[in-house]
Amino acid sequence: MAQGKPTSHLLMQGLTYAGALPFIAGALSHIIGYGGVNAANLTCYWAFTILMFMAGTLWGVQVVAPQRVRPNLFIASNAVVLATWAALWFVPFNEAALLFALGFGILLWLDRAAVRAGATEASYGELRAHVTIIVIGCLVLIASVPSGIVG
Repeated sequence: MAQGKPTSHLLMQGLTYAGALPFIAGALSHIIGYGGVNAANLTCYWAFTILMFMAGTLWGVQVVAPQRVRPNLFIASNAVVLATWAALWFVPFNEAALLFALGFGILLWLDRAAVRAGATEASYGELRAHVTIIVIGCLVLIASVPSGIVG
């Protein structure tokens, strides 16, 4: 244990920040136009993967504390996942990155509701906020900066 935090808490923090690394790499690759890779596409697929994972954590909160949290996290998290899934099919990836940024913002709002209701710990809410700011920043960069502008 470091600074009185259990190993599982430190692991959660490490994995959460590690999950942001592909967003950072995607945004940097997009800006420099690295190797002809379509970083916007790859980053949007990663965003969808993480959105599904985060929706699953909200399901877990709803299962554990169903009377505490409003709105219903089952429905709200599914709506975000389905909307972003549709973005993968019907929206160009640069524009889809903005929809994913919005999706992460909505999931953060839902997480904050769970924290306010006492269904999850405040430290988890803070961690989610920090990482979500990084993720949204990367997605907005992908959506608003032309590919290869620096490279």
